[in-house]
Amino acid sequence: MSLVGGTLGKVAAVLAAGLVVSAAGVGAAVSTGVLNLQPPAVESVENEWGEISQERTGIQTRIVVNNPNGVGIPGVAGVSYDVAMNDVTVAEGSSGGLSLSPGRNEVTLRTDVDNEKIPAWWASHINDGERTTVSVEPSVNAAFLSKSLPSRDRTFETDMLSSFDSDSGQSVEFGDETLLTVKETEASWGTATRNETPLRFAGTVHNPNGAPIRFSKIGYEVSMNDVTVAEGTTGESVEIAGESTETIHVNSTLDNRKLDEWWVSHLRNDETTNLDVSVFAVAETDSGTERVPLPFLSERVVFETDILAGGQATTRSVETGDNFGFEPPVVESVERDWSATDSGTRFSTNVVVNNPNDADSVLSDAALDAEYRMSLNGVTLVEDRTESTLVPGRNELGFAGEVSDRTIKKWWISHVENGERTALTIESHALADLGFAELPVPLPEQNRTFETDMLGGFSGADEEVETRGQTVARLHDMNSRWGDATMDRTPMLISGEVTNERSRPLTVVKFGYEVRANDVVLADDESHVGTTIPGETTRSIETTGYLDNDQIPSWWVSHLQRNEQTELNVSYYAVLEYGGQQFTVELDSMSYTDTVETNAFGEK
Repeated sequence: MSLVGGTLGKVAAVLAAGLVVSAAGVGAAVSTGVLNLQPPAVESVENEWGEISQERTGIQTRIVVNNPNGVGIPGVAGVSYDVAMNDVTVAEGSSGGLSLSPGRNEVTLRTDVDNEKIPAWWASHINDGERTTVSVEPSVNAAFLSKSLPSRDRTFETDMLSSFDSDSGQSVEFGDETLLTVKETEASWGTATRNETPLRFAGTVHNPNGAPIRFSKIGYEVSMNDVTVAEGTTGESVEIAGESTETIHVNSTLDNRKLDEWWVSHLRNDETTNLDVSVFAVAETDSGTERVPLPFLSERVVFETDILAGGQATTRSVETGDNFGFEPPVVESVERDWSATDSGTRFSTNVVVNNPNDADSVLSDAALDAEYRMSLNGVTLVEDRTESTLVPGRNELGFAGEVSDRTIKKWWISHVENGERTALTIESHALADLGFAELPVPLPEQNRTFETDMLGGFSGADEEVETRGQTVARLHDMNSRWGDATMDRTPMLISGEVTNERSRPLTVVKFGYEVRANDVVLADDESHVGTTIPGETTRSIETTGYLDNDQIPSWWVSHLQRNEQTELNVSYYAVLEYGGQQFTVELDSMSYTDTVETNAFGEK
């Protein structure tokens, strides 16, 4: 667009190069031989802007013309010319009568660009693919000569939307979180008329978060040197679903009737234009309609021209920023608590969130909808939701839920079946309704694994069984493992070898066992064995003990209340029958005391 004025500035050079001067008196001089037939020649051309008004743009051209003839030429010759851009005539000029003295002459020509013709030319320029042909058609009028000189055509092209096409993959950060990733942006013109020019631009964005991002309404404004040439709203809400990619379309329309005003601002601003496409979310508040900038969909371009001097136009993109104009809330602390109730177990979490934005921010007094879910090995223990107002400063979000004993036992069964291994998952989602959009607010999430080894103290070492000071048997290769748990109990499968050291038969009548965890009795019973071992013979024995799963919830609460620590005490004894008598023997190799520690919530 800047080349238009440059071509106008060079009109005089074209005209002067084809300048022909004639008059009735000159004809008589030629017939007597006083004047030769050499035409005047242009030595130099200088251009500068003349007076600029809202209606017209003046161009002043100074031409140095050399008259090689021996006599002066009186002011009876006239030069006129038209300037057309894509067949739209934008300027008409005439020199009036010219008088040329012998030798060097300075001639000043003045013409005006009709600013009202700029919108029509603009439409033709856009519809021709941002391509314009400037045609200058001069003509000479004199007493003995009226002649149209050959048209001088110059073609130029612009690429005003190139800065809008990008696949940079910039990210939109919301504090330490990536809110959106911009995959690409693009822009294109529609079919322009004298009155308007459609401009369509779009941004393809990816939402990496689990929660959707919603904009209730998107507005736009296109300005050139603060002259607003387009503004409006999309009229529809936009949603980018969680972990998905969507394209946001904005269809704007430039008011071509504003382009003559822009043209004047461009020249008065030292031939510099700030083209600013601003996209924003529209918020309806008690104070009226507010705009929240969306820089990732906006673009700012500065272009400069050097029209009259014939210099090249330059264009550069100006950084608009990638972030919103407000800060995300920050989680300051998380406190969790377990407690026993009459109906089961209560779990509560208190999250302290600091909102660093002041009362004038769009993130003050925002409606907050938060969800919280904790599961162990896929067993949901707590699922809660809270709605509150996110005020500036300190905010407390409370999540709580009753965890039934049945749920705790279901987790314990999964823990045993998974080799005493549990995957803990805490999912938190919060959406802040800002009036113009719903944006996710980062809350703490965890994915951790913890393990226990409650049977690990079972050594399996050889142990001699004595009665009345004599060794009657020896236990060896003893081991213990979990069986298939049910809601009622958890089997402990005990097996090993027993060697009868005496000559007479020995019977292992039963095993007794006790398991205490933080003073909670998980097991206290005896299991029948009934295996008789002949003298000086080794036999395998098997038996099963059981944990009472009804006690697991009480133990788990005590474990959490003691900073995820448990003092575990396991003891075994055997009832043997030998020589017609039964006696009880403590089995030290199978008994143990251990400390069980976990880091389920990552707070240690």
